[in-house]
Amino acid sequence: MAKQDRIDFRVDEAVKAQLVRAADAYGMNLSSFLLAAAQEQMVRAARRVDTLMLSPRDRDAFLDALDQPARPLPEVLQQAKARRATRITSA
Repeated sequence: MAKQDRIDFRVDEAVKAQLVRAADAYGMNLSSFLLAAAQEQMVRAARRVDTLMLSPRDRDAFLDALDQPARPLPEVLQQAKARRATRITSA
């Protein structure tokens, strides 16, 4: 079995009592509860880092672009015309 690192920290009695009570509510021991809570926060932090944050100026530019009608690209128009020309229609 691989060696596991240990993390220690100190809290006052009242905080520990609240943590133990919360752990008991989930049917967990204190260590498991704290590890689960830390892992949940780790996921939230990762999502925050991975989320694109726009400045107000960039947000406004993005929203303005969404409000503009789409402009088809010339090569896409040519492909659509070629496909339309080869389409088989039933009589």
